[in-house]
Amino acid sequence: MTGLEKLAASSGGLAPPDETVAEYDFSASPSRRLEIAVAVTALALSVVALVLSRNIYLRMGAGGLDPKWWPTLLSVLAGGLSAILVAMSLFGPAMGRGDLESSHRDGWTRMLTALTLTVLYVVAWWGLGYVLPTAVYLLALLWVFGLRSPRGLIVFPVITTAFIYGLFHFLLRVPL
Repeated sequence: MTGLEKLAASSGGLAPPDETVAEYDFSASPSRRLEIAVAVTALALSVVALVLSRNIYLRMGAGGLDPKWWPTLLSVLAGGLSAILVAMSLFGPAMGRGDLESSHRDGWTRMLTALTLTVLYVVAWWGLGYVLPTAVYLLALLWVFGLRSPRGLIVFPVITTAFIYGLFHFLLRVPL
């Protein structure tokens, strides 16, 4: 049999359908320690948010719903959900993380870049106001996480910034 005849008779290098081929598993393995750490951190941050929301200074006595109401509600809800997460992580089976890839250097770099951008955003908001730092921050985050479309890099930050500014400034009458 010549080389050409062998090639014509072969399957082209593909395994027959009845044979299994080993696949690489890049998924993250279950980690009870990670689940507990995330749940306890979420609970601690919820308690801090609750304390901070209850310490909001009111210039005038407000009847009914005051500026403390919404942050307090969100903090209590976050605390309740965090407590459920703590209980599930301590007493339930470890959750599968097969849909997540294990960590890579690129992911850590993106996370640290996003955290740095967030700190810079807070400082810039303090000094420059809301509108410009927010649009630049959203554009930078979109770039860090892989969006390269010029239209998306411009349209999304502008619309999001305008919507939030309009919501707080015109509808809620809360200065940003």
